[in-house]
Amino acid sequence: MRVAMIGWEYPPFKAGGLATHCYGLTRSLADKGIKVDFYMPKTKHATGSEKDNLNIIEVGETEIFPYDRPDNKELAGQFFEAVYRYNDLVVSKVKGNYDVIHCHDWLTMKAGIALKYKTNTPLVLTVHSTEYDRSGWLYPNQWFIDIEREGMEKADRIIAVSHFTKRVIVEKYGINPDKISVVHNAVYPIPEGHKKDIVLFLGRLTIQKGAEFFLRAAQKVKDFEPDTQFVVAGIGDMLPRLITQALDLGISDKVIFTGRLTEDEVKHIYGISSVYVMPSVSEPFGITALEAISAGTPTIASKTAGFSEAFNNCLRVDFWDTDEMANKIISLIRYKPLHMTLSKEGKREIDLFTWDRVADKTIEVYNGVK
Repeated sequence: MRVAMIGWEYPPFKAGGLATHCYGLTRSLADKGIKVDFYMPKTKHATGSEKDNLNIIEVGETEIFPYDRPDNKELAGQFFEAVYRYNDLVVSKVKGNYDVIHCHDWLTMKAGIALKYKTNTPLVLTVHSTEYDRSGWLYPNQWFIDIEREGMEKADRIIAVSHFTKRVIVEKYGINPDKISVVHNAVYPIPEGHKKDIVLFLGRLTIQKGAEFFLRAAQKVKDFEPDTQFVVAGIGDMLPRLITQALDLGISDKVIFTGRLTEDEVKHIYGISSVYVMPSVSEPFGITALEAISAGTPTIASKTAGFSEAFNNCLRVDFWDTDEMANKIISLIRYKPLHMTLSKEGKREIDLFTWDRVADKTIEVYNGVK
């Protein structure tokens, strides 16, 4: 079987969980004998594959990233033009006979649809997030929604990364649930380090990820566990506001803003943190939670995260309930048996979340549309 897979990021170029997903999925598919041509924008990073069945094909540059949003009308025109230009370029570069076209999220949907009809090939679409997630459900952009709806309607089969996302696709986009398969994400294990008194948030600093709630909880924890350090790792448009918030809350001496981290630095901070918090307002899945748990770090996750529906050995909290979030953080810091149990059982459960399993389920979807 030959698959033309269309994305826009692939390690070492990585803006979020999508790169992790594409990396794990394509390599596992290749190991199972599926021939994958992965089309993506050209970047300054050296991208390639040593796998016999996996070919990384760079098709041109784009300044658009998967989580970008046009902030004003002046930028919007350039933004939309760049998206259309990238999709047209992909369509012109995809050559050969394929059994399946597989695209990921909104940025590649136009190309996926065009290639479906140009090559008379079934289209599979993986939805990692929707405009409702990215906007935090506050001010969704209709342009994104229209692209997403068209892609979902024209796809022969949709893969959603959680049942949470499947419900959004059905209820907000009006898609038939019978053509949606749920395939949860997976993780490559991260080594556990020597634990320190660190509570970690790691993610894009956008309204979707809920870092402001993490800081409010940190203020409450500080009064009971004054030696605890809080780390906010990542970049995003909310960084200046979050720094100001930490000052206003009187916890600037307890919070470290790291900025962008390298892959090695990410693994290190996962390994040495004692608690990981994922307080997302809307999270289709949340690979970061799996990564933290694989490093032996007990995790507190928002009830609105797809991860929470799939994983047992974690603590759950409403993202807005910073009192309860603080209580759970304090419990994990103070009560070593609870910390040890969640760490041990979490690492045992994480063994079920393999890219081999994701590849098997994805092949089932491919076989259903051939």
